[in-house]
Amino acid sequence: MSQLIEKALARAKSINNADAFSKITKARSKLMKGQVGMASILLGLELVEADDKCDTMATDGKRIYYNTDFVESIPESEIMGVLVHEGAHVIFEHMVRRGNRNAKIWNYATDYAINIWLQDNGYDLPEGGLIDAKYRGQSAELIYRTLTSDDEALQDAVDQINNGNDQQDGDQDSGQGSGSGESDNSDDSDQDGSGLSGDEASAESGEESQTGKYSNLPSPVGEVLDAQDEDGNVLDQQQMAELSNEIMQRVSMAEKMEKAMGSGSYGGFSEVQDVNSADIDWLDVFRDHLEDAKSSDTTWNRLNRRHQWQGINLPSYDKQPQGGTLAVAIDTSGSVSQSELNVFAKEIQNIAEECGLDKIMVCYCDTVVQKNEDGEWWDIYELDHQELDLKVRGGGGTEFDPPFNLFNEYTDDTDDVVAMCYFSDGWGDVSAEVEPDVPVFWLLTEKSSYSDRLPFGEQIYVDPSSLR
Repeated sequence: MSQLIEKALARAKSINNADAFSKITKARSKLMKGQVGMASILLGLELVEADDKCDTMATDGKRIYYNTDFVESIPESEIMGVLVHEGAHVIFEHMVRRGNRNAKIWNYATDYAINIWLQDNGYDLPEGGLIDAKYRGQSAELIYRTLTSDDEALQDAVDQINNGNDQQDGDQDSGQGSGSGESDNSDDSDQDGSGLSGDEASAESGEESQTGKYSNLPSPVGEVLDAQDEDGNVLDQQQMAELSNEIMQRVSMAEKMEKAMGSGSYGGFSEVQDVNSADIDWLDVFRDHLEDAKSSDTTWNRLNRRHQWQGINLPSYDKQPQGGTLAVAIDTSGSVSQSELNVFAKEIQNIAEECGLDKIMVCYCDTVVQKNEDGEWWDIYELDHQELDLKVRGGGGTEFDPPFNLFNEYTDDTDDVVAMCYFSDGWGDVSAEVEPDVPVFWLLTEKSSYSDRLPFGEQIYVDPSSLR
């Protein structure tokens, strides 16, 4: 009797799987009639039934995983919306852009970046999809920083998902999710059922996302997974670069197809490209530079994104193991206020941690470098247990040479320093002779004529409004 029951259940599951697959392929075919570019992206993604891997849908850049029960539970219009959602994850290369960010919060951020566009263009999404107009036009990286620094913003995301789950699943407590994180609300520290405990203001690495303090957060509808091979192993850097090139080729072909067919006037591929080309702020630029600074080995397997949009093809840098120190010089001649330093400190620490650095060393300079109360030139912060705390020290005139002289001539243990950044309004001069043997980044709050006179280093404009 038990064997008959097992066979009956297996047959029922097989029928359910076939029905779900058919439902997805029909929805994808309908997209071909109006959004050829997006549909061509989706046709290049293998459909994989993965009830044990995800609760909704997910993509790793090569495949779309789907849960048969989820597919059967929503109408075709919402399946189309989730398919385009997954296609946008691929176009934006979200599976290769996560870096060291927490996987669950990265999913939230990428969904916010995508779903407002989907809503604006009339696509239907299941209940629980993360949508908030305040994130319109923002990059996933910028949204991620908001979610990891603002408890209220993160709680809003949790509430959206949980409210959607309540409407869909009745008494089910955990969020519908997939892939890189499984909802588990058994943690005793969860007092309100949200999965968010009081001390969760900063994200842990992706590897800890299943067991760390964010592990109980619900997963959103339609996830992005880390890029992986057929055996489920996360791709190494070389394989990531190959996937990135593959995606860029697919995107280029999709764009040509859409232009040739004259389609995409309604929420099609062209509109996704507009979203993907949204302005990138100084934090994203600096993060990219800092990642590059971690290695001197270039690779043509993946082109440098910062220059590619200008039609300039340059190699990017191979990633190196985690660790290292960031040296920071602060211009305290009246260039920056304490309130600006407070925001700057938080952002710089976030970037350093995301880039895998473990230490920040800080000096303050007006016309000379100002020692701290212990008589030391550098304030040292170990990022695994210390928060970067910047205080205005000194005041008066401006000289840019002293921090570089300090680094070059009077500082031990500089072998681990991967880069040096100088935070200033840029009104000053520096001698070419003091250029250190590490990459230098000028984080400038003003676009002054003086900045053209800086003989070395990469200049990055910091919008002062972002520091308030």
